[in-house]
Amino acid sequence: MKRSTVASLELRGRGAGGEVDGQLAVLAALANDLAGEFALEPLLERILRNAVLLLGCESGSICTIDELRQVYRKEVDLDVGCRSGEVFPLDEGVTGAVVRADGAVTFSRYSAVPGGHIHADDVRCSRAVVGVPIRLGSVIIGACIVFGHDAEKTFDGDDTRLLELFAIHAAVAIANSRLFVARPPLPDAALTAREREVSLLVETGWPDKRIATELGISAKTVEKHVGTILRKTGARNRTELASWAAFVLSSAASHRSG
Repeated sequence: MKRSTVASLELRGRGAGGEVDGQLAVLAALANDLAGEFALEPLLERILRNAVLLLGCESGSICTIDELRQVYRKEVDLDVGCRSGEVFPLDEGVTGAVVRADGAVTFSRYSAVPGGHIHADDVRCSRAVVGVPIRLGSVIIGACIVFGHDAEKTFDGDDTRLLELFAIHAAVAIANSRLFVARPPLPDAALTAREREVSLLVETGWPDKRIATELGISAKTVEKHVGTILRKTGARNRTELASWAAFVLSSAASHRSG
């Protein structure tokens, strides 16, 4: 769907009694955009732009998380210092706060954010900010963040829930993009016999404790194996490892049937 069409939906949503209908229309339009689209940056920018506008704000950002390296990357930003592409430690900024909380966070002033990256003389330091996780399953793979448009703006539960809906779309966009560009995991020969066992159970979604019980080893040993498997395969987290495995199996099945 063209941006002009999405914009017209936004404007209709701001009419009397049409706000909810407008929000749903924008979300439906975004869902349509996601179908078969794998270019990540334009999709995330579209998602962020619509989230910011529906919240009546002007600035925000979407970040992706690299769990293995314990960093996050700012994929897109609107009027937040143009820092797209920069990488930050995972314990800093609103994204770090989202990860620590394992959920949505709000701050009445950005200056209260631990390890924030906005200069003290920036007007946004005195404005409210809301951040929500972008999840694949139970794993946080990113964060969606919006700043208040002025010093009077605050974010309530309705705002947070609306932003979480956009975060679901961002998760689909990120997952689609990663599957499209992902290289398959290394051949089994690159893993030890034990690592192959652990990898198989991780790919089926088992937690470390259950894997440990099944294999008769400690959960700490499982954790070590998982770290090695992620490093060898290039996957950034367990969810991505499982997604890549499903992608490879699907590709192989398609090849056989062809």
